[in-house]
Amino acid sequence: MTCFVSTGCFTAEGLHEIIALCIQHGLDLELSSSVPFSPNNACLAKRAKENMRLLVHNYFPPPPVPFALNLASTDPEVHRLSVELCCYAIRLCGEIEAPFYSVHAGFALHLNHKDLGNPQLQGRIAEQKGIPRERAYETFLATIRRLASVASDENVELLVENNVAAIENISRDGANTLLLSDPDEIRTFFDDLSLPNVGLLMDTGHAKVSAATLGTSPERYFEELAPLVRCLHLSDNDGRRDTNRPVTADAWFAPFLARLATVPMVIEVYRLSMEEILCQRQLVRRLSNKTPDSEGAQA
Repeated sequence: MTCFVSTGCFTAEGLHEIIALCIQHGLDLELSSSVPFSPNNACLAKRAKENMRLLVHNYFPPPPVPFALNLASTDPEVHRLSVELCCYAIRLCGEIEAPFYSVHAGFALHLNHKDLGNPQLQGRIAEQKGIPRERAYETFLATIRRLASVASDENVELLVENNVAAIENISRDGANTLLLSDPDEIRTFFDDLSLPNVGLLMDTGHAKVSAATLGTSPERYFEELAPLVRCLHLSDNDGRRDTNRPVTADAWFAPFLARLATVPMVIEVYRLSMEEILCQRQLVRRLSNKTPDSEGAQA
């Protein structure tokens, strides 16, 4: 298996320093949205490919004027900015020889970038700034088809990450505003899409929170969706908030890792010391190399 670390793992914020640490310690890196804007970010990534394997995820490289990336948005300007950022990221993947570009599933809301992750927004946004869910789904489906064509031209894959349906994302009438947070909808989406170069990025932290919110088990995400998974984001939490806590040997998803050992795994645990990062990588490698129990989860 190939184990990457997210840029969010580091206490250093500048990409130049993060890349230097990765080279020093032999780490492969996922470039993600925790990196602040710099006009040099793409150039740094292109130079770094000579020393490590790289992935590009979601909101990278970040633009000079921030916005809430949403491929399901029906706002023409937000949708245009979102598609342009993703197209640029896909082309960057081609240049740095990354095997795929991964992006978050969309949401049936009109959000400002400052709204993302704000727990004070429970219910209010879904009622005041909502997008009809069916329209958001169709917009997202059409947009992923468009981006898949761009990815094909660059000879890279496109991965879609399952959303996190925390309680603040559920409106007062019970509507789930986050697309692809439910395992049934994820499976339906990929059936509707039916494109060979598009797969699922499974985020274990998102799955745990969504399962608790939606009243299902997180294990379902692996048991039912494993054939779609082409990358894993690994972190844990208390089931209420996606807090990106460390992977442990008894994490709920640990029994599944050996069954998906052939897909890239990304440690997405925030703000660790270098010693902690190396320990997390060692643990993930060990869990991935275990022989699956005969009565364990089925991939």
